[in-house]
Amino acid sequence: MYSTLYCKTLETSIQDAKVIEAANRGLKLYKIDLLQYQYLVPDLTSILSTSERLRANRYHFVKDKNRFIICRAFLKILLADRLDVNVARIDIAIDSNKKPYLINQPSVFFNVSHSADYALIAIAKSPVGVDIEYVNKSFDYKEILPNIFNKIETDDVQHSHEKHFIFYKFWTRKEAIVKAIGKGIDDDLIRIPVTDGLHSVPLSLVGDFKNLSVYSFKIDDDYIGALSCAEENFDLDHIVFYPLPTSEELKSLI
Repeated sequence: MYSTLYCKTLETSIQDAKVIEAANRGLKLYKIDLLQYQYLVPDLTSILSTSERLRANRYHFVKDKNRFIICRAFLKILLADRLDVNVARIDIAIDSNKKPYLINQPSVFFNVSHSADYALIAIAKSPVGVDIEYVNKSFDYKEILPNIFNKIETDDVQHSHEKHFIFYKFWTRKEAIVKAIGKGIDDDLIRIPVTDGLHSVPLSLVGDFKNLSVYSFKIDDDYIGALSCAEENFDLDHIVFYPLPTSEELKSLI
């Protein structure tokens, strides 16, 4: 038995949010410029639970601690808005595969990723995974290519005029897929094809999901993201980042 995996590269665009939400069946993607919210970290900490604050304090570097606080606070705020409940009622737990979920709302799915100055949050009606990476042009990826990419993917990277960009495009796709299916398959990453187009993948490899989609998009010239959707047969035409709460709206929640 096989799953259908669809891979596609998209452009980002600005369109009417209500039209996009209807077309995307509730799928929302948010981009967070982490540097813009550093000044709010003391206030955002108040949104976190006791266990979440303890987790934040375990980070050795202040930068990592602040990033966790910003991402977790925004996630709880956005989930509360989605469910139309007070943010204090958002209770996030971790399953056996280390995938976060809502204890009281298992039908709402979400995922978070961050890299350097940016973070992404995806919220959907079906399992979803998101990944973002800084395109580090000094990173020597050659040694790991045989472990994570098949021959076609490796050839695409090596023959591209934008080798690092293509490397990170394929890498983020694989990471987003793994996060969407909620299954640890590090040793099998090479078996998941992620070049543009349709692929057949063994069901057992992707958590028995019959349909998977993964979309690549630029955050800016230095960052690339990937969004993967499981179960739902999405066919997105472009990526739209939904607006985050304004500073005034945030202050009213804190």
